[in-house]
Parts: sequence; C-alpha cells; structure tokens
Amino acid sequence: MRLSPVFVLLSALLTVQLSGCASQPDNQAEAADAADETGLPDYNNETDIVIEWRKQLGVGAGTAYTRLRPVVSGDTVFMADTSGEVYALDLADGSEQWNVDLEQPVTAGVAQDNGQLFVATRDGFLHCLNSADGSEIWRSRMTSESVAPAGTDAKRVFVHTVDGRVTAFERTDGKQAWSYETAMPVLTVRGTGTPLVLDQLVITGFATGKLVALDKTLGIPRWDVRLASPDGRSELERLVDVDGAPIWDNGVIYAASYHGKLAAVSLNGETRWEEEGSTYTSPELALGNLYLTLDSDHVQSYDMASGAKVWTQKALHGRHLGQTSAYGSWLAVADGEGYLHIMNQVDGELVGRKLLRPKPLHVNYPNQTEGTNWRALRGRDMGIRSPLVATDKGLLVYTNAGELLLLSVQSD
Repeated sequence: MRLSPVFVLLSALLTVQLSGCASQPDNQAEAADAADETGLPDYNNETDIVIEWRKQLGVGAGTAYTRLRPVVSGDTVFMADTSGEVYALDLADGSEQWNVDLEQPVTAGVAQDNGQLFVATRDGFLHCLNSADGSEIWRSRMTSESVAPAGTDAKRVFVHTVDGRVTAFERTDGKQAWSYETAMPVLTVRGTGTPLVLDQLVITGFATGKLVALDKTLGIPRWDVRLASPDGRSELERLVDVDGAPIWDNGVIYAASYHGKLAAVSLNGETRWEEEGSTYTSPELALGNLYLTLDSDHVQSYDMASGAKVWTQKALHGRHLGQTSAYGSWLAVADGEGYLHIMNQVDGELVGRKLLRPKPLHVNYPNQTEGTNWRALRGRDMGIRSPLVATDKGLLVYTNAGELLLLSVQSD
C-alpha cells in the first residue's frame, strides 16, 4: 500500500533520515541483500553481475498481465511502458533520445523493423511509429486487445489478439489485408505469443492447444498440430493455451503449450518429436539444446535433435520464474521477487545471482539493524515478468516496477 500523508508528516517531524539509493553506503546495501537472501538456494559464485545502468520508465506493469519487452536496433533500445509512453534510449548508457505519449495504456510492444515501431494500446489500436523520432505514421483498429508484440515482414505486420484472431495489416498505410479467427475455449490463460513470420507462412499458437500455420499472403490455414488436448474435470484442468512464441532453426519449428508438450515440427507440419513440457513461456535455443521454464518453475533442457531431456534444474521451484534466456555461455532467468539467476548451459548448475529490486528511499529507525531499516517500496510489485533480452552490450531486464536495466555478466 502507499505511505499515507500522515505517516510522511510524522516521519519528517521525527527527523527520520531519508536518502536515495545512490547514496546508500555499501555495507547497508550488502546487509539488506543478505537479509533478502534467506531461503534462496545455494549457488556456486562463478559470475560477476554488474548493473551498467538503470532507468525508471513510467510506472511499470505491476501485477497486471503483460510481458512488455525492450527491442534493440543498432545502438538504440526501444521500450514502451504500460502508461502509454514509448522511449528510445542509448544502449550504452541509457540516455534518452526521444519519447512520445500515446495517451492510452500500452498492452503489447515494441516490435521494430526497417525504421518502423509497432505498439498496441488497450483501446484496441495498433500504432505504427517512426523509429527515428517516434512520430506516428498510422494507426489501425484491431478486433480486440493484443498482449504480444507483432510479427513483421517487408510488406505486412501480423498481430495476434486475445479474441483468437490473427490479423495482417499493410505496412504502408495500416489497411487490413486479411484476418483469421479460431474458436475460443470458455476459459483461457490471458496471453498470446508473437507470430513467427517465415517466407510463406505465419505460425502461431492458440488457446485451443493447436499450433497453426497460415498462408502469409491469403491468411488461410495450411496445417495445424495439436500440442495439448483439453482433458480434465474442471475448466482449469482443461487449459491448453499456447502462450509462448514459436521459434525456428534450420527448417524446424519449436513450440510448447500449457498442460501439453514441447514439440519439433517441420515446415510441412510433420511432428519430428514431442516431449512433456507444460509452460506459459517460449522455448530458448542455444548450444544445440532447447531450454524451457516449466509451469512448476523447473528449468528443463532438451536435446534439439531428439527431444531427449538433458538436465533439470529444480532449485528455483516456487519462485515464479519468467522465460529462460541464453546469454553468452549462460542461461539467465528472473523471478517474482526481483532476483536474476544465472545457470550453466551445459548442466544447469546455478553459478550466479543478483537482486535487481531498486534500493528505494530507506528509513533509518533508531536501534534497528540495517536489514530492518532497508525495506522495499510498499505496494509495488518488485518481480520481473518480461523476457530478458541479450545484446552485445549486456543483458536488458525490464522489471514489473518499470525499471529498465542493462547488466554485464562476466566469469568471476
């Protein structure tokens, strides 16, 4: 909850010392971090994680479901906040190049391609912006809200909305080219994945548990593969949404569903292999393996050629993990309390950890330990839900509280 004006006034009268995070002595920060480490799994400290810069962008998503993520083009980071602000930042130091206010909460974005940005707002519009200065090129009405970044090619932009539709818009003027609709179950997980755009196909998963390939020109289905079947006695047990974005490599598509499977599918729709793997997130591909954050908060590694399980990391169970991301020779995953965890790609061993919650204004109470004096901002979600983004300058992390951070990770 928010601090009341009465509390703030009393604090001032009692001359309680307030200081910002930048002036907090190292020993205070270390004591606070040590207090927060209680209950976390042990790890081999083999990495040095350094925050290169951090910048507050709006209010953040908080507990609202959205997976806004930064996108990088050259030396520029583009990011949207739920409040409606869209930013262009310098990747090296986080300095602001421009920002615009769309005057509507942002629910999906940013997608970037060939000088254009695509951002969806809660009022059901897709905005096309000039990436040089944020000026609006066009906006088009969608059939519903979108919560996943769009997919693009040279001519069109493809948006998956929460009403079970995939719609193609012309990039020149935003006119609708085609729309494909699938029937929606009674109950769904609120989420969609970014459509995978290939030479001839647009591939995306639906709340029906199916992975569908649409003709990119006509919008008609070419094939579909079932990743999960709606079995169970209750509606919750029958949830089979494909919320993560499919990925592809060397002619093979990889996708996973909730209460379903991870599967490798050929471009003609033939299933090469499938393995159990219930998830809300997208698979990650690196070093010949697929990595998946399961709904149990276990991280699972699979051989990409056969689907055989390579290793399982269970130590982070119950920490509300986000999507697993490859960075260098490591895997990075963030949790619902604001911690970043680093794993070895080869065996899943935990080799690093850092608390990324901001050091807010802290209150020095008389006769209290530093760990007690430091406390998180009340009423704010300090977790990390958005996917992590690897760049040549470091790892970009966007928190639920609206902070964007650039981290460097080195072997210790």
